Amino acid sequence: MQDLVRYARSPGTLIASRFEGPDETICTCCQHARATVSVAGKALCPTCLPAYALDTPRIDETASLIWLPHVDQGVLSRLTLALHAVCAQQGEAIGTATTGPAGHAGAIFAELRAQAGGLIERIGTAQISHLREAARKLSQAPLQRQHVASGIRVLHHGVGLPDEPNSYRHYLNTLKEGSSS
Repeated sequence: MQDLVRYARSPGTLIASRFEGPDETICTCCQHARATVSVAGKALCPTCLPAYALDTPRIDETASLIWLPHVDQGVLSRLTLALHAVCAQQGEAIGTATTGPAGHAGAIFAELRAQAGGLIERIGTAQISHLREAARKLSQAPLQRQHVASGIRVLHHGVGLPDEPNSYRHYLNTLKEGSSS
C-alpha cells in the first residue's frame, strides 16, 4: 500500500507522460487495468493516474481526496472504475445517474465522495492540488502520521484530465467494446 503522504513529499514534478512499454503492461496501482500513462516511472491506468499525478494542472477537476483507511488505493480504483463503467453503459455520468444500475452506482459514488469530510478534519483539505503542502505540515514520525494520514485515498470523478477532457470517456468506451466482443 502506498504511503500517499511520503509520496507527496517526494522531490520532483509528478505529472503524467505517455506510457512507453508493452501493450500488455498492467497498472502498478490496481494490478487490474492496462497501463496507458506513467508518472515517476510507474505504469498506470487512467483510473489510478490522479493518485500519482499530483502536480497536474487543474487535477482537482478530475479527482479528489477522501478518507478511507480500510480500503487500499488499488481496490478503490477498481471499485471506482466499475461504478463509472456501469454508468457509461447506460449513457449516464456518475454524478447525474438517478435510476437503475447507474443510479445505484451513483449513490455508492456519492457515499465515497462524502468521505472527504473525514479527511478535511484531519489534514484541512480534500484537494489533490493542496496535498503536497498539507503533507509537509504532518509529522515525520510514521506512527504519529499513520493515525492522521494512513487513510488518504484518491477518488476519480469519472472525467478526463483537463487537457484531455474526453480521454476517460474514451477509455470507458474501449472497456465496454472489449467486454462485448
